Amino acid sequence: MLVGLAAVPAYMRYFDNSTVLGTWYTIQTMLQWVLMFDLGIGNGLRNELVTALVKDDKEAAGGYVSSSYRLMGVVCLLLAIIVSLLAIFVPWNAVLNIGEGLVSSRALSACMAIVGIGVVLQLFLQLVNGVLYALQLSSVVNALGLVSNALILAFILVVPGSNDESNLLMLGLANVACMILPPMVATVIVFRKNLLGAKVSWSSFEWIYAKRTLSTGLVILVLQVTWMIVASTHSLLISLFRDPSEVVEYQIYYKVYYTLGSIAAIALVPIWSAVTMAATQGRYGWIISTYKRCLLLALGVGAVCLVSAPFVQFGFDLWLGDSSVPVNLWYVAIMSLYSVAFVLQNVNTSIGNGLSYFKVQLLLMGIAAILMVPLSWALCNALGGWIGVVLATVLAILPFQFVEPVACIRHLRKLGQSKMVGKNQKE
Repeated sequence: MLVGLAAVPAYMRYFDNSTVLGTWYTIQTMLQWVLMFDLGIGNGLRNELVTALVKDDKEAAGGYVSSSYRLMGVVCLLLAIIVSLLAIFVPWNAVLNIGEGLVSSRALSACMAIVGIGVVLQLFLQLVNGVLYALQLSSVVNALGLVSNALILAFILVVPGSNDESNLLMLGLANVACMILPPMVATVIVFRKNLLGAKVSWSSFEWIYAKRTLSTGLVILVLQVTWMIVASTHSLLISLFRDPSEVVEYQIYYKVYYTLGSIAAIALVPIWSAVTMAATQGRYGWIISTYKRCLLLALGVGAVCLVSAPFVQFGFDLWLGDSSVPVNLWYVAIMSLYSVAFVLQNVNTSIGNGLSYFKVQLLLMGIAAILMVPLSWALCNALGGWIGVVLATVLAILPFQFVEPVACIRHLRKLGQSKMVGKNQKE
């Protein structure tokens, strides 16, 4: 998170034109969407592998891993073809709302192709994250992200820039190298040292394991897509409804308040797999008590946002120096709400996904995704700025944050009662 904060002023120095920088942020956001289209294989593997390891079923563990990698290879090959065709034939200058005088269509297409293929490679390599999460090695997953982002920051600080068009292409190449190297090394270490403790046959593919992975994973994929529409389209919507240059100011606020929310989210990283393990063992009371404690994190983040509000301008000036922007207190208030809602989203999805309990999430987050674009357009026009997109996100996801805890805890109590009835019948 600190690396992410340091990267903002570094990016602002690296690009002379704020519109080109806003375009780079938008390109990053759009291509990160590709990571969602893995058919849910990574998250399906994460859930099923935990169950296999808890039951000490080494054959199933190896089968899930080998079948998932084979299936992911096919998916990534198809995605690489699609991304390459889109990079060539889509008029990206029009889509990203940037004139050819700033970045030529050829350079923009080349950048999209480079970063797009890189993201597809990242998608395949980060399947190792599902294995690491199942092994309760979430700290390693976070370390991989830290290394990638630190390498990108080092590139921006060390490599001298040229014109903005050349900088865009060079940054695209560097971004690909920095994002794929850490998971590549992790994959080699995990399987060379056999950290899984199960035999993995890379030449085998068993549909029974692939089907179980997909059955859970596809539902999670749908939920990921809805979240992508709600929370990962900010830069694109700001570019379309306002101007790409406003993405830069949005990123300044976003980095600060996303970081506050992420501090709490760090504690939630291992919760998903821990909940899956506890559910397999029938420890429903533990899940309920953990759920309630996690919800308190949102109150903590809200308190920090409230106390720090008077000092945001000082923080911006210290952080950005001459590139600082004047603070709008309404923006601070709305971004604070977003930070709290982000924590609640993490808590509710970590518990729900760990339990494979998706009913409420599918309904309410589906409605949020449908509302996101028209609500963003209306609020951008009403408020006259990019903050309308963030407020649209908050309003769209709030119903889920209130309904999900009630429904999920009720579901857990029913499971606990069923377990007790079954135990009594056996006795």
